[in-house]
Amino acid sequence: MLQCMPSAPEDHPNTRFTQEKRDEYLEQLRCGNLKMESARRVDVSYRTVERRRSDDDAFRKAEEHALAEAREGVERVLRDMAVEGDLGAIKMWLTAHDRSTYGDKKHVEIDATPAAVELSQNDALARIVELQTTLEQRRLALQADDSEVIDVESEEL
Repeated sequence: MLQCMPSAPEDHPNTRFTQEKRDEYLEQLRCGNLKMESARRVDVSYRTVERRRSDDDAFRKAEEHALAEAREGVERVLRDMAVEGDLGAIKMWLTAHDRSTYGDKKHVEIDATPAAVELSQNDALARIVELQTTLEQRRLALQADDSEVIDVESEEL
């Protein structure tokens, strides 16, 4: 029976991303290299790595684990710098590990007054019409004030 599509990614006859290359790629990630750089270092295209990731859950999980190992090494260095008193490292460490206390705060105000909460759709539309009318009256008043301004060109010099 002729099989047009291989049943599993490793069955594909044209792939250069062998198990050995995959292991080398994952080791490159553990060393802190970026994904594209790691692919280049093991002499496979990044597109090949992307296809393997989308087709192979075990590979995707292994890649995630390798990246987590690399981050852990960076975090260890950051922690050591923080313990030694580096203020930038202290701030970054605290922000990364306790955003609720040390992260950026966003101040959001919500109008929860009964008038704001209980506004029906009809009331809201009526309020919009009222505001549009007020705006138009102010625009007309400004135009009337502008017509009283005397525009003089000075050519007397």
